[in-house]
Amino acid sequence: MKIRHVTLQDQSSLNLTRSEVQDVTNALQIQLDRDFTPVWGVHAVVQALNQGENVPANAWPMTILDHSDAGLGVHLDKNGKPFAEIQAGDDWSITASHEMLEMLVDPLGRKLQSDPDIDPGADGHEVQYLVEVGDPCEIFSYPINGINVSDFITPEFYDTNAPAGTEFDFLGRLSQAFEVPQGCYISWFDPQDGRWHQKQPDGTFITARQQANPRKSPRDQRDGAFSEDENRGRHNLLIIRRKYRPVAAKKTAGRP
Repeated sequence: MKIRHVTLQDQSSLNLTRSEVQDVTNALQIQLDRDFTPVWGVHAVVQALNQGENVPANAWPMTILDHSDAGLGVHLDKNGKPFAEIQAGDDWSITASHEMLEMLVDPLGRKLQSDPDIDPGADGHEVQYLVEVGDPCEIFSYPINGINVSDFITPEFYDTNAPAGTEFDFLGRLSQAFEVPQGCYISWFDPQDGRWHQKQPDGTFITARQQANPRKSPRDQRDGAFSEDENRGRHNLLIIRRKYRPVAAKKTAGRP
């Protein structure tokens, strides 16, 4: 297993201390070691950086910002290296966890899973879902040493023939494959119409106005397919968690 190097750095008006960033980094490392790597088979060492400190050349940086130029979430720099931008504010640790996990599973934004269309207005033909391990359960979180981190789906989330008792997310909040509760979302590409589709946090289904650009990665296609307001409505966890406030997590210390 290849071990990645991920950094976490505050460049926001929160003016987080090194100790505060380190506390979150420690929780993220525990989440990876204990909860995530056994499920998804990817791993990283997470390092806290001071404000202004240089990011090591081989590291994938996560930066806490007041405003994002690239757009919140995971992107690729001009050299093709992944980076993540995190909205400063309440529960920023959950966003950091969410983006870190998604970046590790699909750093290049190209991972797709073929399954039937979940839109009730469609005919169930096969479409391609963008694999983002935090989105379908992003409203849920759990604490590690007092730090809240994000729930995440399991690979079985995409298995419509999974047997009874299958866990579709780490916290056990989802009861079946492709369940996307309020406050969460999922994106897919439909080869029949050449467009991106989404089930949004409010439960509605939307379709991109234009066909996807095949020269871009699937993640970049999806990010460019919808309006700024639509992207903000699905990807700003600070806004989503205020609107769709979840109840307390069932699990607080990993799987039994």
